[in-house]
Amino acid sequence: MGVRFRKSFKVAPGVRFNVGKKGVSTSIGGKGLRVSSSSRGVSVGASIPGTGVSYNKNLSSRNKRPQRTNYERLQQQSKEEKMIAAEHEVAKYDAHVEMLTSVHNEVNDQIDWQEIATSMPPFKREEEGPNVLVVKEKVESYKPTLRDRLFSRVEARKRILLEEVDVAKASDNELYSEWENNLIQSKKILDGNRKTWEQLTNQINPFEDIEALGSEVSFAFSPNEPSVTVHLNIQNSEVVPTKVLSLTKTGKLSQKNMAKGKYFQLYQDYVCSCAIRVAREFFAILPIHTTTIHVYGEVISEESSEHGCILSVRMNRHEMEDLFFDNIDCSDAIETFTHNMKFLKTKGLKLIEEVR
Repeated sequence: MGVRFRKSFKVAPGVRFNVGKKGVSTSIGGKGLRVSSSSRGVSVGASIPGTGVSYNKNLSSRNKRPQRTNYERLQQQSKEEKMIAAEHEVAKYDAHVEMLTSVHNEVNDQIDWQEIATSMPPFKREEEGPNVLVVKEKVESYKPTLRDRLFSRVEARKRILLEEVDVAKASDNELYSEWENNLIQSKKILDGNRKTWEQLTNQINPFEDIEALGSEVSFAFSPNEPSVTVHLNIQNSEVVPTKVLSLTKTGKLSQKNMAKGKYFQLYQDYVCSCAIRVAREFFAILPIHTTTIHVYGEVISEESSEHGCILSVRMNRHEMEDLFFDNIDCSDAIETFTHNMKFLKTKGLKLIEEVR
């Protein structure tokens, strides 16, 4: 049985001084309303005499141990880090989905081979080039400083400037050689040299980012017409997400299965965006009039999955010029070209025959 001790002293009307085993406290007020102060904080209590109804509220919290404060700080820090990580994952997911439907917008600049073929040389061969002229002007305008004269560095400075002339001559020779090579290449391109077409395409490598997503691009130029046939093999299972990432109201990461209809639509948009991108790249870098693109990918059914042609489309240069690529729905845009594509909202893309 524990021993208890409590003693209360009246200090003034309505003010009492209390002494107990756990310390001392002061209370102000009567039975109806009382304010108490102790080492554990300040509290206020109210009651209705004769009813048994009372209310007590602690107005100040007790001092926390440093260990508790540090623990709560680390807990809060961990919570904030998790929220930041969740935001990053959702932002990365949204950017990936946006990228899948805008592949067609990342295209190389248009090359005007006719303009290159008729371009003037950077300077006349029998005259000095622009880099040499700049250095010679620097040599002619050179004025020795007092320090140069004092330390006999005038001749050394001149020799350094004259050496820069030799470097400038080499730069001008490279500039002229580059113009000559571009002139030769442009004429081969415009003459329809298929080997040069292929070398240029491989050199520019316009489908690098599509292939980085796991797809394969192969092409063959027509020997008689300014056209190209492309086979694009889409690896959709590794590229198109099957989950939807979002944030809850409390900032936590939520991951749910993507609805089949949404997945099928996203897959179709990605396939069509890639097809348009391929055509735009060939029209940008070569004087080609027509691209025929056969897209192969996976078709998933309830029973199994098959791999085959899911889109075949023929695009002409003049038809592409009528499109505003920043504001198009790629799946709808494909409908404006000669194409074969079968899409069902509940089953997705189906196998089709190649356009002939």
